Amino acid sequence: MAPHKPALVAIFLAALFSCGDDHRDTRAGDRRDAAVAGRDGGVAPADDAGAWQPPVVDPPDPDAGEAFFLSQTGLYRDIADKRPAPDLLEFEPSYELWSDGADKRRWLRLPPGSAIDSSDPDHWQFPVGTMVFKEFSHDGRRLETRLIMRTGPGERDYWMGAFVWDDDEADARLVPDGREDVRASTHDAPSVKNCFTCHNGEPGRVLGFSAVQQPDAAAELLSDPPASAFAVPGDAATAAALGYLHANCGNCHNPGGTARPDTDMDLRLNVADAQPELTQTHLTTVGVAMQYFQGSPLTLRVDPGHADESGVLFRMLERGPKTQMPPIASEVADERGVAIVRTWIDGRKR
Repeated sequence: MAPHKPALVAIFLAALFSCGDDHRDTRAGDRRDAAVAGRDGGVAPADDAGAWQPPVVDPPDPDAGEAFFLSQTGLYRDIADKRPAPDLLEFEPSYELWSDGADKRRWLRLPPGSAIDSSDPDHWQFPVGTMVFKEFSHDGRRLETRLIMRTGPGERDYWMGAFVWDDDEADARLVPDGREDVRASTHDAPSVKNCFTCHNGEPGRVLGFSAVQQPDAAAELLSDPPASAFAVPGDAATAAALGYLHANCGNCHNPGGTARPDTDMDLRLNVADAQPELTQTHLTTVGVAMQYFQGSPLTLRVDPGHADESGVLFRMLERGPKTQMPPIASEVADERGVAIVRTWIDGRKR
């Protein structure tokens, strides 16, 4: 299965590559003000984008109990018409995180004149002031919108939170402690603590915008554009499984992730990966004994050729606070994801 291409508008890309190599950061900011990616491939008029000035956002301490609304973040020029602000870049990752079937949209805001530090190709670092939004909806009803914001130069200078939409969708309000069954759905908005639980395994904190997830990212957005785009190694079935596990499990299952104290399993892809058998996903799962987990007769994380005897698939199918994977933010197993991983495991050889 070939990965989806990021939703970067072709006209926007053409504008990015139309100039020479000097003063890249300044030109990137100028063009970001003038040409704007739109969901349907449109480009906002230059004067429309140039007139927009996003607000200076001072997010509150989540423990202070202070009311904070999505309308204060600059996601929309006018929240009443729900039209994303013209300086935002809408994107789509190559491999999606399962969210119980919710529809999602994502936007990136970089400060004018800035670039993403991609000198470490596996861990992009975003400039101070970067904002990343992710909207969850179901059947056309907005449920929540999440925000990650880099607030300072330190490795922990990030702010994260989930905003739950009012029933009339006039605005969305920050819920520091999260909220279950948002708007009478089965969707749960995460607490600030859970946001950091999932994102702490990536030094740059952003999970959906990386060399693996955005292999065709415009070079003008990066400080060190790669010589070639990253491609997940292996045949279609293998690449699909490795990409799926990276997006859904690799944020916690990596050397810096939340799950590391409990298991040495590493499901994160790296740009140096050229052969599927040499990825950490393969080396730490295929034929490797399970650790700690109890409650089933299974002994191997991935029993090659036998998906139903593999602990990884068993945990993906389970739902319950002590057994399911991912452990939070899901109440329904991902049938498509299970099928992808099952095909990969059944195709391995003992």
